[in-house]
Amino acid sequence: MPSWELVKRYVLERDNHRCRVCGRGDSNQVHHILPRGAGGSDDPSNLITLCGRCHMLVSHVPDSVVSKVWNIPIDKVWEERAAVLKALDKECLKMLHKKDTEAEPGDLFS
Repeated sequence: MPSWELVKRYVLERDNHRCRVCGRGDSNQVHHILPRGAGGSDDPSNLITLCGRCHMLVSHVPDSVVSKVWNIPIDKVWEERAAVLKALDKECLKMLHKKDTEAEPGDLFS
């Protein structure tokens, strides 16, 4: 089983260090689509690159913290979170479709 750092590097390179939700370059955070606590794994098919803002919005971070860190009005945080979650859902569906239609020969993580 590859180390977390190897898997993380693979996912970041696969996604060209670009947030798969908002498109921001230089992104360096990897998000578990299905959390490990809910049975998700560290397999690249369960991982997606996100920027810090999008990652914080989809994580269990209190609205007050998100508002302060990203300068989002507190009454708009839920709207921002909903928009990011909707975009993440679409991106995950694309990933599933790609996985079903394109086999990657020699994938270290299959």
